[in-house]
Amino acid sequence: MAIDFKRLSILLVEDNAVIRDVVSAVFDALDIGQTIYAKDGESGYERFCETKSDIIISDWEMSPSDGMDLLRKIRRAPNSPNKMVPVIFLTGYAAPERIRLARDEGVTEFLTKPFTADKLVQRLVYVINNPRDFVEAPSYTGPDRRRQRGMDFTGPYRRKTDF
Repeated sequence: MAIDFKRLSILLVEDNAVIRDVVSAVFDALDIGQTIYAKDGESGYERFCETKSDIIISDWEMSPSDGMDLLRKIRRAPNSPNKMVPVIFLTGYAAPERIRLARDEGVTEFLTKPFTADKLVQRLVYVINNPRDFVEAPSYTGPDRRRQRGMDFTGPYRRKTDF
């Protein structure tokens, strides 16, 4: 399935000018329809509310407001224009506990720095072609955290609370 990137609007929230330039070059090569920029989580959320972008790519570590602040507002704020928008974290910190934290806050995908243009394109294509079910519950709002569908499950109980 060919993707018409010209119809896509992406919000890039990144404080590092070099990374912004690299990602922009990839977007130019893909002929992305619209790229919106912000330098931190707060301005990123403002831009998101203004533009209602299709996909958000955000760094995690920024100041004064970081990518996690942005993610929480997107997923939980009452005025969020689209709580289900795919959010890809682009970060140099890929420790398992940070990945779990981001997943539990509602990130859609994770891409670690340094990255290749191919990996960035793969993440974009993945979130477009494989939209995940969305969960909105009192303790979590975001894409379904279960990636594998346990088709081989044969027992009567799936959770500890099912007893």
